[in-house]
Amino acid sequence: MRRATEIQPEGFRDLRKHLLEAQGVRCPFFEEVVMAFCRAYPVKKMVPSDCLQANCICTREGFDDCPLFREVMARVDSARAAAEAARSKDAGEAGSPQE
Repeated sequence: MRRATEIQPEGFRDLRKHLLEAQGVRCPFFEEVVMAFCRAYPVKKMVPSDCLQANCICTREGFDDCPLFREVMARVDSARAAAEAARSKDAGEAGSPQE
């Protein structure tokens, strides 16, 4: 049992020495990952880009089959139609004769 406690600190010292000898500026455990997320989804859930599946509908043709994409586009179209209707109503009232 005593031998195990003697070996363990040596192992940690070797690891520490190896990590400190690395000529990097950053911590060797620091990792940068490119993330992706859907801006239409109500919650921003970050997914590492390298974890996206090849058959993911978001990253290929046919993304417009996504139900969330269709919902957002329907909202955009209805907002655009409402804005155009409001503009034409305002233009019609501005052109009518005053009493």
